[in-house]
Amino acid sequence: LQIIEGAKKFDVAIIPIGGGTSAGIVGQNLERLLNEKGFTCGHEPDSVEFSTLGGWVATRASGMKKNKYGNIEDLLVHVTLITPQGYIRRQCQVPRMSSGPDLHQVVLGSEGILGVVTEATIKIFPKPEVKKYGSLIFPTFRHGVNFFREVARQHCECASLRLVDNEQFSMGQAMKIDDGSLFQGLRRKMEKLYVTSWKNFKVSNLKNEEVPLSLDP
Repeated sequence: LQIIEGAKKFDVAIIPIGGGTSAGIVGQNLERLLNEKGFTCGHEPDSVEFSTLGGWVATRASGMKKNKYGNIEDLLVHVTLITPQGYIRRQCQVPRMSSGPDLHQVVLGSEGILGVVTEATIKIFPKPEVKKYGSLIFPTFRHGVNFFREVARQHCECASLRLVDNEQFSMGQAMKIDDGSLFQGLRRKMEKLYVTSWKNFKVSNLKNEEVPLSLDP
């Protein structure tokens, strides 16, 4: 009540908003706040712990789950850009406008050259009830590429697909945390024996495919 009375006294307009945040929010914090309400933005670049919503727009960012949710250009609904000459604002157009050019395409990827992104509205989605992750091993990089092509051809909706080469795969194996248990050590030895002896994969050629899945309600 005091805020309303003060606004009336000083002739300040009050614009109600149901919820939101600034373009400077860090991606990790944005996702955490959305998750608490049962939603997700679906945008998860490698720099999600450090990058901001406005930074995603300015760099035309792509996320690891873009197969399901799209890149930032697919999520962006509204944007405000502050320039030395004033501001540029692109409101959500309903119905769709057939005239152009689309201002979003000017702002996206501008890298701060044209101005600073101060406001951005993006689409959000219901948080998946289940998340599952899988890992596949291919004997060669070519086998992994062929797998990618088959997934694309059959329109499989995996949230993310990532093919890593032997060097990165070996590093990932070396950085695995071992709980020191006899069972864990035996399991890892059996896995290696199965791949190298039973499947006859050459360790120097192994490639790994990570397949995260998001299952909606």
